[in-house]
Amino acid sequence: MALEAVQGVLDDAVALADVTFVVVDLETTGGSPVECGITEIGAVKFRGGERVGTFETLVNPGVPIPRQITHLTGIDDATVTSAPAIDAVIPSFAEFAHGGVFVAHNARFDFTFLNVALQRLAYEPLEPPPVCTARLARRVVWPDVPNVRLQTLAQYFRTTVRPSHRALPDAEACAEVLHGLLELGGRLGILTLGDLHAAVRARGRPNYGKIRLADALPHSTGVYLFRGRDGRVLYVGKSNDLRARVKSYFYGDPRKKVEDLLAETRSVDGVECASELESLVVEARLIREHEPKYNRRGKTWRRYAYLALDTREAYPRIRVVRDAKRQGVYLGPFPSSQSARLAKEALEEFVPIRRCTNAMRASTRFAPCALADIGRCTAPCDGRITPERYGELVRSLVSSLSTPGGLLAALEARMHTLADAERFEEAALARDRLRALAEALARSRIDGWLVAPSDLILREPDGVTLRLRHGALVRSDAVETPLGSPCPRERADELGALRAWIARNGPTIESTDVPLAEPVDGGSRLNHLLARLRAGTRSS
Repeated sequence: MALEAVQGVLDDAVALADVTFVVVDLETTGGSPVECGITEIGAVKFRGGERVGTFETLVNPGVPIPRQITHLTGIDDATVTSAPAIDAVIPSFAEFAHGGVFVAHNARFDFTFLNVALQRLAYEPLEPPPVCTARLARRVVWPDVPNVRLQTLAQYFRTTVRPSHRALPDAEACAEVLHGLLELGGRLGILTLGDLHAAVRARGRPNYGKIRLADALPHSTGVYLFRGRDGRVLYVGKSNDLRARVKSYFYGDPRKKVEDLLAETRSVDGVECASELESLVVEARLIREHEPKYNRRGKTWRRYAYLALDTREAYPRIRVVRDAKRQGVYLGPFPSSQSARLAKEALEEFVPIRRCTNAMRASTRFAPCALADIGRCTAPCDGRITPERYGELVRSLVSSLSTPGGLLAALEARMHTLADAERFEEAALARDRLRALAEALARSRIDGWLVAPSDLILREPDGVTLRLRHGALVRSDAVETPLGSPCPRERADELGALRAWIARNGPTIESTDVPLAEPVDGGSRLNHLLARLRAGTRSS
């Protein structure tokens, strides 16, 4: 029969006083849950500090009990001869433990043993995660105790029951240790089930002195900002539960970067958001605004680059540029100038456009380079091509960016030709160039229809509606400049977060003032090509 109090192991916000704990200890014939058997189960159930149930039974393991186990526990083959088998015990234990949070000392051992037995008998496994008093003690009382063995902790907390390598006394001692740890943990900010699980999972040195900095944060979706002594933003992050996420930092983290961050932190602010997407966008905007020293993305946008083609020149060439302020045709932003250069080289393989950096007017002439002699450049420098014919070449290149079917087919064929000729290094370079170009083209297609509408309303799967103005998320408490096309590199992370979220969640379009469309030509080839490149396979 199900208990009335089924806490939400899933409800991390429940107060510890309202949690039902099932503290368990097992005696077994060995350490393998598959090869060894259980000889005794002891468990006590507590809620609000009061014992509400006890479970104790010997178990016939069906295998001989090793001598060393008998020496340790006092349980021998004769002791368990008349005891029930685990098949008869498991139904009663499953009912006893139902609705409670599993607790044990070195909990993984007992938790795994019992789950193997439950699953073998087609019962639902115990609900994770278990609470391990040994790991919790490392968070709460270390280094005040020399070790976290149950015997040591029982002495430290002066429990009325001392461990004796028998299941029920050990479970009772573990329960008293748990209550001692929770009492100390409450002074450190471990107040809810979520706090408890976070403390048990944490690694590294805890920093409980600052855990109160999270007290004012809500249990809601949003963005948090760690600030230093002078109010400067040190780190920006997002979470679906602001308070729980920020508290988790203070329970301990082995990364030195996090330890350094906590050492500098003097306050933590939170910005509530209506949805996951809003938190992603707000996070990107705040990182761009403050450039926090502990955010890897704080200054990475400065490395972004574009491919630019100034069609006003007499003989345009493809250039890698850091901004998109001049008129012209742009592709990007790319995550780095190296990625942009690979895409540039891919385009130059397809169209024999000039690559020299000399400024050229229609009448400019100078000696051609080696590329002209091998037919890789049309050589406007010595008059081999007229400005009108060169302009047609440029228009063909621009058209290929929006309808890239032929462009991609030619570059992929070139890559396979090199591989078939066993020119593997050249084939690998051709592959890298093709992938850099294809990924940029795929991004630009999505960005084009995101940025075009001045009023685009999306509905998330959970019913939350979001409004975009030229690619910028409109928030009730802020006015944000539209993104425009091409997207400024300092806002590329914001658009990237929007693009990735749409790909994951597939929101519904409620309304738009500009039809969302992209050219049909090349779309299928682009998607299939990227799938093959990412999987490392070849088209048949």
